[in-house]
Amino acid sequence: MHPLLKSTRMILMGLALLCANALLAQEPIRVTGKVADNTGVQLSAVTVSVKGTKTAVTTGPDGSFSILVPGKSSVLVFSYIGYQGQETTVGDRTTFDVRLTQLNSAMNEVVVVGYGTQKKREITSAITRVDAEQFNKGNITDVSQLLQGKVAGLSIAKPGGDPNAGFTIRLRGLSTLGANTSPLIVIDGQIGADINSVDPNDIASMDVLKDGSSAAIYGTRGSAGVIIITTKSGSRMGPQVSYSGSVTAEKGARFTKHMTSSEFRDLLKNTGAGTDYGANTDWNKEITRTAITHAHNLSLSGGDGHTSYNVSVNYRNGEGIAITTGFNQLNGRINLQHKALNDRLVFNVTMNTTRRVSTVGFANAFEYATIYNPTAPVHVPVGSINDIAGGGWFEFSATDYSNPVALLTQNTNTVTMRRQNVAGSAEYEILKGLKFLVRYAQQSINSDSDKYSPINAYANRGFDPNSDNGYGRHGYKILQQATAFNQLYENTLSYQHKFNDLDLGAIAGYSYQYFQNNGSYIGAGNFVTDAASGDVSAALDYKTGLATIKSFKNASKLVAFFGRVTANYKNFAFLAASLRREGSTQFGPNNRWGNFPAVSGGLDFARLTDIPKVNTLKLRASYGVTGSLPPYSYLSMPTLTVSGSYYAGNNQYGFTYAGNQNANPNLKWEKKAETDIGLDFAAFENRLSGSVDYFRRTTSNLIFNVTVPSPPALVPTAWENIGTLQSNGFEFLINYDVIRQRRFTWTTSINYARAHVVLKHLDPTLAGSYVGASNLGSPGQEATQITRAMEGQPIGLFYQAVYKGVDQNGKYLFDDGKGNPVNNNNYRTIIGNGLPRYEMGWTNTFKYSRFDLNIFFRGAFGHQLINTYRAFYENPTVSSVYNVVNTKYYNPSVKDAQLFSSLFVEKASFVKLDNATIAYTLPLKKEGGPSGGFRSLRVFLTGYNLFVITGYTGADPEVRYADQSVNPANILAPGIDRRENWVLTRSFTFGANLGF
Repeated sequence: MHPLLKSTRMILMGLALLCANALLAQEPIRVTGKVADNTGVQLSAVTVSVKGTKTAVTTGPDGSFSILVPGKSSVLVFSYIGYQGQETTVGDRTTFDVRLTQLNSAMNEVVVVGYGTQKKREITSAITRVDAEQFNKGNITDVSQLLQGKVAGLSIAKPGGDPNAGFTIRLRGLSTLGANTSPLIVIDGQIGADINSVDPNDIASMDVLKDGSSAAIYGTRGSAGVIIITTKSGSRMGPQVSYSGSVTAEKGARFTKHMTSSEFRDLLKNTGAGTDYGANTDWNKEITRTAITHAHNLSLSGGDGHTSYNVSVNYRNGEGIAITTGFNQLNGRINLQHKALNDRLVFNVTMNTTRRVSTVGFANAFEYATIYNPTAPVHVPVGSINDIAGGGWFEFSATDYSNPVALLTQNTNTVTMRRQNVAGSAEYEILKGLKFLVRYAQQSINSDSDKYSPINAYANRGFDPNSDNGYGRHGYKILQQATAFNQLYENTLSYQHKFNDLDLGAIAGYSYQYFQNNGSYIGAGNFVTDAASGDVSAALDYKTGLATIKSFKNASKLVAFFGRVTANYKNFAFLAASLRREGSTQFGPNNRWGNFPAVSGGLDFARLTDIPKVNTLKLRASYGVTGSLPPYSYLSMPTLTVSGSYYAGNNQYGFTYAGNQNANPNLKWEKKAETDIGLDFAAFENRLSGSVDYFRRTTSNLIFNVTVPSPPALVPTAWENIGTLQSNGFEFLINYDVIRQRRFTWTTSINYARAHVVLKHLDPTLAGSYVGASNLGSPGQEATQITRAMEGQPIGLFYQAVYKGVDQNGKYLFDDGKGNPVNNNNYRTIIGNGLPRYEMGWTNTFKYSRFDLNIFFRGAFGHQLINTYRAFYENPTVSSVYNVVNTKYYNPSVKDAQLFSSLFVEKASFVKLDNATIAYTLPLKKEGGPSGGFRSLRVFLTGYNLFVITGYTGADPEVRYADQSVNPANILAPGIDRRENWVLTRSFTFGANLGF
């Protein structure tokens, strides 16, 4: 062999051996360590990944991590929101102590705004972001509970503990009399979505748009503010599975005070009226129980460089504290994203479905448990004198009076709700920074209600407001069906580019939305047997013409063109302007289009000059105009309705028609013009941050149904633009990291809001009059007016006689208008207000090692409530039939019939320990060892409604933002504590979150 060839062969063999050794050296290496910030505070949930691979883990609560890397040349990437990312080559080390530098996180946080996102430092409007870790915990039955008390100016209330009742939401007080008194809900870009079409476990964050300038880009539906919900999306890592489950025990915590059986017997001896039936029945105890609820969430998320996904299934099974009540809910959600063409084309698809079956029960049961004779037994022998309906239940014939146990046990009331949402979008980057998006979404909500009162069920008004019941109608069934469908199509063209020190953004778009609603009602009785009640056509009322059948269908369209421009100069000066032109078929032909402009600006003085210890000091101001739709379609048109029926002979029935609505071709938009001045600040390395806002707004052309002369009008009421609302308010939010140590942290947050709303102006035809009155109701006080809204006065007035005491004969005394006590109540005046002067929320979060504790207080101050239990039953003279309400105001010397006055108006300010959660994260990951396949395991215990401090004598001092006793609810009559409300409940939840 040639020497040169031999040498070459030897060199090649040597290189091969070196390569082999190098390959053998690249065996996987386990690397461990801890991640903290610059002050030594351990950081949990930091993503630690191997650059160029899909391998990634997250740090535990103590900042520790353990990860397998291919070899010494691998690069670890540490990333965490709000902190500067860091890359480190492994080399010869197997243990790392990493310190991340915090950015100005408060200002770099990304906030979702209308049709886009912005960094918080660029926001020039009043917007508050709440992330998942800040949500309320525990037995969450409604998405709005997550935000309760967390956002200054956002009021969320639900008196009592009914698991099937919804929450009332108000943002900065009442801003409209139209359809959207609650904020507009936007879920992943889908406008007008149902807030409960997504499960609470699937939500990543919520952004609340509070002022007119931020909401104006949504035009007609932005007057009450906007809540933008962003759901959880997939990650670019490998598959990750998460499970969370909880069990809740719930009991009644506060009941309306009334006489016990022994107290009632003593009263009967004194009055000589009423009957002692010999029993000792605690009716509240008979109708309530310890309710058990369990909830489960299973999710799968992951992806690669081009596709990400998040799939979840949620199941909830809940009992109400009232026997026979509760719900069963199943929810599924799929969120997919795919990027193509070098990530220039992005597809998003979201699908969500929910099915909820609710056994609603009858809220009147709590009223009857309060006022039913405590000496009466639950059951009596069949055929005895008090077995009115033959079912073996004690009953007594009186107005609005039924055995509450029988009401809940014999009668059924089931509602099946199905919600489906489908949405998809495609966005293409035409040029760098220039993107075109097309979006389509649709939502369908179907509700089916099935109520039945059997043949031997006696229910006086408790089953049906018309007093129909099984005993009176020989079995009575009510079927109701309603469907709400809407579809949305939108195009947007957006552009973002930085010109030296100036960062410009712009968006223009088109939006089309179609709405359709339909439904039916069937009420029929006279069944041969209860066994036939499953088929409503078996009711003999059909043949005799006594059945009630109704149906409805309506539709409307919204079309809009919109645009917005934003500018950021050196992160110091910020400007935004938008305009939306929108048309709706719901208005009269003369006023279908409206313009909704907005402009806002801000200056960060901390960027202009060096202020010691101050990181951000941004002064902002904004102005925006938003609108409101009417509560129904076709309100500008004359309509007819079935007014009666007649027998036409030969077993045929005919119907008569009459007008039920006057035409108003000039019906036009409500418009709300709002000015907001705010200050965002952060100091001491962002340990102290917050915002302060003052707002002033005017809503003109209020839409309301008012009384008109008839004739000449066809009917005595008409929908008209009647006047102007004016309001102002003040809000602040402060967050402070009180203690920030390596193993222990304490963060506190407090928010405060006050709003003052006045009916500034009424149409001249209504001058000197009032609108929005509510009456006390039955029994006996149907004509007793207790609320009204008057020109020049705040919204929420109680209006009646002023109580001055009781005379020597036991008769009520009232103010005559001059301070003198008289026996008549002819003088009426303002006696209270149902809206709070201010509201507050206070959150404290403590973390020590693997433990964390969250405590949340919430309060409302300055409002009063009309205690209708006292107004009807706190009087010894009612004992001939009803039990007597027995609060600290009870006066045994009263011998007068009940007359409403300021006596029954109570101060209802309160502070609640709304939520307290203690949790522990188990140390599943061992340094240098396996994790058993689990990423994390956290167990927690939550208490809800742990205590309430209040002087109110009713069951729940919670604010009532509308009178729910009428349909639709009377939003001009807040503050009425109706008897149909559930009692306040307290619950404890034990749960676990598991990641693997």
